[in-house]
Amino acid sequence: MYTENDNNGIFIERQIRNPDFTMTYEHIHDYVEIFYLKTGQCNYSVENRNYHLSAGEVFIVPPGMSHCTGYEGKLRCERVVICVKPSLIPEHFRAAHPDIVSILSKSGKIVLSKNGRLKIEDYIELMIHENAMPDDYSSEMLSIQTMLLLLTFLRNGVFVYEHVQAEKGIPYDIEQTMHYIAMNYQGPITLGDAARKVGLSTTYLSKKFKKATGMAFAEYVNYIRIKQAQRMLITTDDSITKIATDCGFNSSNYFKDCFKKTYGETPRSFRALMKDQGVSGELTIDSHREGTADE
Repeated sequence: MYTENDNNGIFIERQIRNPDFTMTYEHIHDYVEIFYLKTGQCNYSVENRNYHLSAGEVFIVPPGMSHCTGYEGKLRCERVVICVKPSLIPEHFRAAHPDIVSILSKSGKIVLSKNGRLKIEDYIELMIHENAMPDDYSSEMLSIQTMLLLLTFLRNGVFVYEHVQAEKGIPYDIEQTMHYIAMNYQGPITLGDAARKVGLSTTYLSKKFKKATGMAFAEYVNYIRIKQAQRMLITTDDSITKIATDCGFNSSNYFKDCFKKTYGETPRSFRALMKDQGVSGELTIDSHREGTADE
């Protein structure tokens, strides 16, 4: 059981759950819960909204939100829970990465790339060791490893629920569709591809996806691509053309148009603005500014 004194505010626990295990009550706590499902399948309920997690996915629950879990399928489920007092994330780190504050303040699911999953599992093993055999350095080590986790989520994860919160959660086949998009947005992807993947007709999937997410399928694909491009503009020195290609846009001009429509800035002027402000994380721009003609 987690207590405030465990490693001065950071605790990590790994457990194996049988598929028929269900938590019989929702609970609330005053720390951030980072839930990583290594194997199996799981239902995650947050504030009466239900979500489905598959192996290799992460769910974040901020302080004060009621939640519980249940497991399903035929395989035993291995899950890791990392409990972090928000105050343990250093202020200078928060200031340098304002998107970290966003991650820690709202619930949501993260779909990790294959490379991201390997990195996360390496960090988790290190954290479990520190937690199990603490010494005078463990608290600081765990704080650093938590920051590595958060940065890896940004670099190697896709946040599939940003601004997409259905009243009662997302239906399972729509979650499968969102997972498929998150894993394949870098290449060509169509409604037909997704419909075949989840076993629905294109017409039915289109209607159900819009109802569940508030976005048309193509709109959501572009949304994921633009969000990933935004992070790459801030965190890499890659060219605009390379970022466009890496995020699945087959035309850099179309990418620039989509980006400006979303953020009110061309990609080049957005990157320059973030550098001028010293920002190395996500920032939503509300005001609209005109970019230069040659961008």
